[in-house]
Amino acid sequence: MSRKNIWLVDVEKMLEERAMTSTEISYKLKDKHRYNPHARKVTLVMRGNKNTFKELDKITVDSSTRRESHAVSLWGLRGRNYGNRAPYKLL
Repeated sequence: MSRKNIWLVDVEKMLEERAMTSTEISYKLKDKHRYNPHARKVTLVMRGNKNTFKELDKITVDSSTRRESHAVSLWGLRGRNYGNRAPYKLL
């Protein structure tokens, strides 16, 4: 794993408890990393790592900065099952 994507180790630990959206992942990484990735980068990097992560669904979210709601990716670990409704706990 490249040094610039070292945050994937933390994401893997976070997803052991529950599935999360790319926006949530980006926000939670802010506490641990000086330069946390934005939600779009989280999605792109995790899509490239198909052995570990899987894109479960697209979730529609509201935003205070956008006029309309938009879809974000919901992520989980490959080989794990998560609940169908928020907070998407591990089953």
